[in-house]
Formats: sequence, C-alpha cells, structure tokens
Amino acid sequence: MNILKKIKNVLFPERNEEIYNLFDHSNMASLRVMSLLTVAIESVSLIHLLFHNVDYLNFDLTVIILTAIIVINLITAISTDLFLKKRIKGHNIAVIIAVFTITAMTCFAMFVSYMNYIAGRQIIIFYAVTVCLISFIHITPLFQLIFILVEHSIFYAILYNYDGAKGVIVPNVIIYMLIILVASQISFYRVLNFASSTYTAKVMAEEFALKSSQDQLTGLMNRYALDNIPNIENPVRCQIAMSDIDHFKVFNEKYGHIKGDEVLKATASALLDVFRKKDCYRYGGDEFLIVAINLTEDTFRDRLALWEKKLSVTRIENIDEPVKVNFGVASGIIHNKEEIFKLIKEADEKLNTIKSMRNHSS
Repeated sequence: MNILKKIKNVLFPERNEEIYNLFDHSNMASLRVMSLLTVAIESVSLIHLLFHNVDYLNFDLTVIILTAIIVINLITAISTDLFLKKRIKGHNIAVIIAVFTITAMTCFAMFVSYMNYIAGRQIIIFYAVTVCLISFIHITPLFQLIFILVEHSIFYAILYNYDGAKGVIVPNVIIYMLIILVASQISFYRVLNFASSTYTAKVMAEEFALKSSQDQLTGLMNRYALDNIPNIENPVRCQIAMSDIDHFKVFNEKYGHIKGDEVLKATASALLDVFRKKDCYRYGGDEFLIVAINLTEDTFRDRLALWEKKLSVTRIENIDEPVKVNFGVASGIIHNKEEIFKLIKEADEKLNTIKSMRNHSS
C-alpha cells in the first residue's frame, strides 16, 4: 500500500491553487515564445518553398500543413498573450491552450519526420519537438507519461504501416523514451520545487507586510500602512477625519492600562461597524484616522455621527463613563497621494483646534 501511495504521489503531486497559477503562467509564457519562434521559422520555410516552386505553384499537402501550423501558432501566441495579460483567466483555459498547441505541434512533428523518413532522411524533428514540449511545458507526470507513450506508439504505427518501420531500431527508441521520461520528471519536480518555494516566500512576505502594517491591539491598519495606499490616477473626492478619545488619559489612570486597551478595542470595533476596514487606521496612541474616497461630505459626517452614537451606548465592564471621541474633518478633490497627507495634516490641525477650544472653555 505504501508503494502504491508513493506512486500515486509521484504521478499526482499535490498542488494548491497558487501553485497551479504559477505553473499556468510559466506554461503560457513558454508557449508564447515557442509559438512565435515557430511562426517565424515556418513562415521562412513556406516562403522558401513557394519561391522555389513559383513556376508550378500548387497547394500540395506540405504547403497546407505549413500554413495550418503557422495559423495555429498565431492563435496560440494571441491566446497566451491574452492569458498573460489576464484578459482571459482560469486553469481550464490554460489547459485547453496547452493541449491544443501540444497536439498540433506533435502532429506537425510526425508529418515532417514521416516525410523525411520516406525520403531516407533522419526523423530528428519528431524527437526535437518532443524534447521541447516536455522541457518547457510542465504538465502532471501521469499525463507526461501518457503523452510520450501515445505519441511514440502512433508514430511507430505510422512508420510500421509504411515499411514495417525497418529504419527504426526499437531498443534505441525504448531507451530514448525512458531517458525522456526520467528527464521530464526531473524537470517537472524542479519547477514544482521552485514554484513551491516562490509561493512560500510570497506568503511569508504577505504575512510580514500585514503584521508590519496592522495594529495588533485593534486590528486596524497602522500609520505605516498609509505608504501602501495606491497612487491616484484620476481626481477623486477624499474625506479625512482625525480623531482621538476624549480624556483617554483618565481611563488609564483611573482604571488601569488593561482597561485602557479595552477602550481602544471598543472604539475600533464601533468604527469598523461604520467604515470599511481599509479606510480605518490607528494613527498612534488613542488617535484614529479615517480616509474615505468618493463619499460626500454629508455622508461622511453622518457616518461619524453614527460612530459617536454607537460609542455612546457601548459599555465596558467596570467602567462607568461612556466613551466619547473628538474629530477634525478635512475634505477636498485630490490628484495624487501626496495630497492625502496634506488633508491629514489639515484634519489633525482642526482636531487640535477643537480640543484647545474645549480645554479653554472648561
């Protein structure tokens, strides 16, 4: 049972969706290059063939096959380019493109090698195309095995039907098949290991980026996450609110820092009930920042009022005082990311002005 399980794991290695995506991207990139090279080479061959036979031009089988393989590879080049630009998506689409191209190229290689065999020349094209496909198109080992066995069986049957395959040394063909099978497996697992390492590194980098840009206490983004705001391509309306918790120092002094942390978490939780998480930041200490795009000023202020209302009915165990917030608001049409920081500075100044006025009046 262990042996069967190992064989199964070799033929059907486990891959998650991200690994499939990396394989698909690699295969499409390889197919695009191969198809463009094939179009260039076979176009020259077709022009050469037509030029030397211009006096008795006729559309014989060779001309038809060359034209067909050029058209097929043009289709492949266009399809793979669309896939790489994400205009068409999906693992099944990538499989269809790969199978279509592999089948066409294999049939073409068989035709060219068969014509060379009839003429008494080498059938190297068949083997060269097989090596290229196996080397640059990475498919599941089981399907690699099936592909190699089927294509060699069909090609041998064609040659056998012609003259009993007298020009083929069977032991050499078998040895060649075994070598290419082993090589294909090594190539596949080399790419699989590379893709797995790339995926692992990507996940670790994303986790590190998330931890470095997220406030661990409240779950909000921290001020360093502002650097990751995408560039503004078109003018948009931006609403900014800089806020802090009213008399937060009293919570810490009267109830202790643990309860102070609970106040911060409750404030952040109420904020997330009103605004999207990606718009909310813990700017530092008891300061919270909201950056909202494409909201009207009235809608933005209504949501701030709703946040205040939610906080007014929020109760924290063993704390009698309700949680209140102060905030300064700034808004405007922004044309680039730098203008966001100008609005943040403006909102912060308004917050300080409001707090100074309240302190002075009290």
